[in-house]
Amino acid sequence: MKVELLKEPLLEFGNDFLCDDPKTGITVGGFFSLTNKTHRTELHYALIGTNNGIEAAIDWLKSFEDEIEASPKDLISVDDFEINDGQVVQSESEYQLFDTEIDSNATDRTTFEQSKRLNPNFPGFRTDSIFECEFVNDDANNKVVKEISISNILNDKEIDPLDKAIRVADLYVNAYKEIIEDSISKPTVCFLIIPAKVYDKFSSVRYHGNHYFNLRRYLKAQLISIPNSIPVQIILEDTLTGKKKSLQDLSMQAWNFIVANYYKTSATPWTLTLKDKHTCFIGISFHKVLDSDSNVLRSSIAQAFDYEGKGVIFIGKQFEWNSKLTNTAAPHLTHDYAQDLIKKVLLEYKKYHKNQMPTRVVIHKTTDFWNVGINQEYAEVEGFKSGIHELLGEDVEIDLVTLKGSNIKLLRTGGIYPPVRGTLLHLNQQHGILYTTGYIPYYETFPGVHFPKAIEVEIFEGESTLKKVCDEIMALTKMNFNNCSYYDSLPITIRFAQKVGEIIQYIDDGVIPPNKYYYYM
Repeated sequence: MKVELLKEPLLEFGNDFLCDDPKTGITVGGFFSLTNKTHRTELHYALIGTNNGIEAAIDWLKSFEDEIEASPKDLISVDDFEINDGQVVQSESEYQLFDTEIDSNATDRTTFEQSKRLNPNFPGFRTDSIFECEFVNDDANNKVVKEISISNILNDKEIDPLDKAIRVADLYVNAYKEIIEDSISKPTVCFLIIPAKVYDKFSSVRYHGNHYFNLRRYLKAQLISIPNSIPVQIILEDTLTGKKKSLQDLSMQAWNFIVANYYKTSATPWTLTLKDKHTCFIGISFHKVLDSDSNVLRSSIAQAFDYEGKGVIFIGKQFEWNSKLTNTAAPHLTHDYAQDLIKKVLLEYKKYHKNQMPTRVVIHKTTDFWNVGINQEYAEVEGFKSGIHELLGEDVEIDLVTLKGSNIKLLRTGGIYPPVRGTLLHLNQQHGILYTTGYIPYYETFPGVHFPKAIEVEIFEGESTLKKVCDEIMALTKMNFNNCSYYDSLPITIRFAQKVGEIIQYIDDGVIPPNKYYYYM
């Protein structure tokens, strides 16, 4: 066994600027979209909410136009995860978009300097700033959800909480349909403002014993299922008014909000600096199907990404997984299911990349790979390889990699901080323990509250070395455009499996959900 420290991956921004920190990179070089010709100078948005919510949102977005000085607070990044039986579970509550800050009274200069690196001043979102882009709103696209309509539903004693939650969601769905169907100038993205009284009562509603209805997931599922839909962003009204507890300061809100919604325009905030530009990274994970009383139904999710972070998603058919018959709770795929799934996701990838196919395919999976020698019925390895070779030929390179949570913990010999992010323990040539989170030398601190969890990485089959595979995993942890963070604890191939799985459970049977990754952000 040996331990080595992987280099922090660099990202590329506009003007050929390379940097490991997204905020610094944007501040100096601007968006990479300036380089690859996907740049947008205008971000057209629509608003749905009460009159008070719409007014607060307009003021809030307008505040992003000017430079925003960051608060000298001790910032903590909440980024815990688990991978249980192939299902990704993240330790965060709903509506955590702007909820990753813990207030502190620490004001010494060292803490202030560290804080300013984590949360630098926001340069202002304008066409004459480094962003070279601005918000544009046609007020004809803004749809009001009447306060009285919400109150009538909330105060109706004849209907149960679940029905109330659905009826409130329907108010927003109907307004969204009007925007999609009737707008003369169709917006790029739609912001939905949810009143606190709705969120407090209906963010999670218990029904049918231990089942829970999630308002955000249901609402997003209904919206993106509508034909010709546009990406949406759900925002709490208390976020806009500053009443939300543990709220990030305005600078951090601006960084995260701008990057997430700029990406939803199909533009590219930053890109990886990998030498191989023709690798397709595919993540495959599983989730339990909602309302499955027998607890045996599963669904697979395949997500494919390139070096620019362009992502497509394919949801596989539901299947039964009987853990008693197979002696394992972690799901696996039959040969034909695996072959069909990988072919479909690669064909979607091809459409999204102007008919260009990759020369290398890397599959990240949250369960062990099974081949015919392990289980003849669930020979998924042969299925994946057969589907890939059928589309890409025999010369394509394939790496099959398992990513799971690890119980192994490494300790540093001195100091108060955990292992450095990028620490890799080689167990053997194909098996290692990787810290994708930990102490960050650039920040001179560990931006977390719990001891970081490592990822167990195992190459089941492939030509690549463990170091190369882990270098790529490290790079892919920097491609979560749902925020402007320095890193994520999981690569983007696996990270959004949880969110996609949560949302598609609320999509009606027979509806084909959109395949672009940014719809689920």
